[in-house]
Amino acid sequence: MFDLLVIVGFSAFALPLAIATLRGWAPHRIRGRTVPWVIRVRGVALLVLWASAVVVPLSHLLGADSQDAAFHAFPAQFGLMMFAAGLMCGAQLGERFSRQATSAG
Repeated sequence: MFDLLVIVGFSAFALPLAIATLRGWAPHRIRGRTVPWVIRVRGVALLVLWASAVVVPLSHLLGADSQDAAFHAFPAQFGLMMFAAGLMCGAQLGERFSRQATSAG
């Protein structure tokens, strides 16, 4: 039951936000100071975070016992979370470098 609630909860809140951000939507205050590719990269990172949140509950619902889920799903979840963190850090660094390039030139 808890696995289903996690999947529904993350799909109801994180997935629409990730899709909207992927399409370039952002509040006006963020759109004014951020380049569009950074917003899309953050949307990809949100989508990867959603996938990492759903990996373990899906493995439980598909019938994997607790040892299989711990052995296979946890490293996949951790890897996806690290990938999303790398995307966020890369977007932040890219935004900082582009801001420095425009102010220096």
